[in-house]
Amino acid sequence: MMEEEILQLEFLKQNLQLQLDEFQMLSEIFCSPGELQLDDYGSIENLTSFIADTKVRLDKKMEYQFTLPLLENEKVQILVELPHHYPVLEMPRIVIRSAIIARDQERELQKRIQQYIEAEIIERQDPYVYQIVCWIQDNFTDLLESSRERKDSPSSPSTNANITPKSIVFERLWIYSHHLKSKSKRQTIIKTARDLGLTGFSRPGKPAIICIEGPQSDTQDFWRTIKALRWQKIQIKLSETEMAFMDGSIEQTMAKLRRFETGFREELFCDMEEDSDAEDLPMSMSLFMKFLDKHNCSYIKKTFFGFQGSSALS
Repeated sequence: MMEEEILQLEFLKQNLQLQLDEFQMLSEIFCSPGELQLDDYGSIENLTSFIADTKVRLDKKMEYQFTLPLLENEKVQILVELPHHYPVLEMPRIVIRSAIIARDQERELQKRIQQYIEAEIIERQDPYVYQIVCWIQDNFTDLLESSRERKDSPSSPSTNANITPKSIVFERLWIYSHHLKSKSKRQTIIKTARDLGLTGFSRPGKPAIICIEGPQSDTQDFWRTIKALRWQKIQIKLSETEMAFMDGSIEQTMAKLRRFETGFREELFCDMEEDSDAEDLPMSMSLFMKFLDKHNCSYIKKTFFGFQGSSALS
């Protein structure tokens, strides 16, 4: 290994160690039940193993969430995603989520957080997620109010100019989970997909299958949101992406690529869908296959089940 590569590797390891040390510190501060949760505990093992042995593949990021009472009678989530070269070279991705905060407000709050980092955190040799969380806690009411004002104010001519990009990445995600029965999770999935304007379906029960499609920025927002919920197992089975050149509005361009044109909804694929506990019944493979055929998605059964035909899901 060349000297330059060795130095780059050591620099990467130093950043990763800072991330692990910071999370340990945050765990000691936000130690009440539910205040701080790691999305995937395998990420700590992966980062630790990579630091100790360069032969280990670095395939996970530190992603965690705070759940804090920032509003009266309402807890707010602060989602944190750390790129591998945080804190020295890269900034964290921090998103604020709440049932009462609209999606466009979330984006405005995310911009305000990035502006705060760029303006106030000049020296980034040490981790600074705690500093950001403290700033959000101290200023959340004002941040929320200013994001509403920005949302309601008319856009300037310069803002409207060239607002439509020349191209956009379309993505369709096929997501598998061991099971999905929680009503709150199901509501979150539906609300998040509809708020983002994504199309597709969610099949609750055991196993659970979710398909969403739309602009990649929105499908990835959806994935970050639902991945942060508690799951026994959840993974993206297939990601389909396509670069779309703009022909009219973004939605007109997306409409040509979507296979689920009627929004996002739950589909049970049961022979007794009128049963209130239908999600506990076995999936009807024939109904599922007809649904996939109808939407030109029959190819996905090989991805989920390993072969072209199947009679049961277990």
